[in-house]
Amino acid sequence: MRKANFGRNIVLNAQHFYQPESEDAVLAILNQHQGQQIRCVGRLHSWSPVIDADMVLLDLHRLQGVEVMQRDGRKVVQVGAGCQIKRLLAEIEKQGLTLPSVGFITEQTIAGATSTGTHGSGRHSLSHYVVAVRVACYDPATKKAVIREFNSGDELRAARCSLGTLGVILSVIMECRTQYNVEEHFREYLSVEDILKAEESSPLTQFYFVPWRWRYFAQHRREVDAEKSTSVKLYHWYRFIVFDVLMHLVILVTVRVIRWHAVTKALFAHGVPNSVIRNWRVIGESSSQLVMEHELFRHVEIELFVQKEHLANALVHLKQTLIAADSHNTELPRSYLAEVSKSQCSESLNEIRGVYCHHYPICIRKILPDDTLISMASPSAHEADGQTCDEPNSAWYSITLTNYHRGQARKPFDELATFLAKSMFRLFKARVHWGKLCPLSVEELRECYRGFEEFRSIQRKVDHGCVFTNTWTQELLQ
Repeated sequence: MRKANFGRNIVLNAQHFYQPESEDAVLAILNQHQGQQIRCVGRLHSWSPVIDADMVLLDLHRLQGVEVMQRDGRKVVQVGAGCQIKRLLAEIEKQGLTLPSVGFITEQTIAGATSTGTHGSGRHSLSHYVVAVRVACYDPATKKAVIREFNSGDELRAARCSLGTLGVILSVIMECRTQYNVEEHFREYLSVEDILKAEESSPLTQFYFVPWRWRYFAQHRREVDAEKSTSVKLYHWYRFIVFDVLMHLVILVTVRVIRWHAVTKALFAHGVPNSVIRNWRVIGESSSQLVMEHELFRHVEIELFVQKEHLANALVHLKQTLIAADSHNTELPRSYLAEVSKSQCSESLNEIRGVYCHHYPICIRKILPDDTLISMASPSAHEADGQTCDEPNSAWYSITLTNYHRGQARKPFDELATFLAKSMFRLFKARVHWGKLCPLSVEELRECYRGFEEFRSIQRKVDHGCVFTNTWTQELLQ
């Protein structure tokens, strides 16, 4: 069975492929394939080797039950592993409920999204709100497949974002909350510091660093008690047609047909910014306001995570890197070259010079610290002047670079992504999204998370034979 992911950069080639219709069917498959490597896929909205499988592959899209219940005096929802987020939202909205956090798109399955730490803006990741995870794994005594629930302590923190290595996720139980409205409007800024100040009144804000204009457009968002605007449907059509469709079509023509850097630069210096209507304040339901249709056109992404105190410097580093990648001739600031030298990436910088022109707005979102072991927003720990410095309460900011090249034409972006991941890890302790392009070595990935050793210990206790891993995660967990 050959199956390609959304970005067409990974092809799964499993020997056995199943689409079980029930939990009992999952247990039967596990018993049938004892000792063989077993992996699961959702909607394949991932670009990293975490999804790879070459032995036994389970597609759990038929496990999509949704049940709202009471647990410890509060409303929660139990969701089948294969249920897409958009279906989950639609089902619980019938009862006036929604999720505490919603990501940029809702195509992913709940198991895939939580297993890789998917997030929205201004709140924790989806993983943080998981209160229990039910998995199919093997009983160490009988070697038979059983169902186990992780619902407390470090086992739950591990299961909230597990990369699929604790067993076959059957369902998760998540917090839910009363449906609420969100006010949104766009504004343009010269500096990131001004946006961070504005976040105090609009905590759900996400913003975009526009290449070749080198300014910021903030999509200010905040929860409000007011009623929906009469113009909300018109506003959503505007966002959909202008940004989700027309902007992407123009980018595709520019990148794949015209292929002139000058045209790309003009598009982002003038064209895209002029399509943004500033200060149009619109109120709508959270599940529609916080979501866009970013999945309509195939692409690849790398997403880097830095804490708030590093954000401004990281964006300066990113800007200079994109300028360097666009031209051999541009003189780069000495401070930037010193940073690159400090990160031991000078040779890599020379290799990417003049080979790539970035062609998409860079999205930046705030994530509150998660109560997990290895989600990208889990508590941090790093070394400074020989001392361990923990700042668990510092928010994380994701920086997403998106690319629409195909095939071999994508190679320069891959090289740029590797340079940025390496240099920003060494300079700013940046993490990379588990589900997106993941160029860091396994040693560097382990170093990112102070809870990694605890996670690895729990994984080994649950999965003695490492059967719920693939080649990449097995190397990561060695």
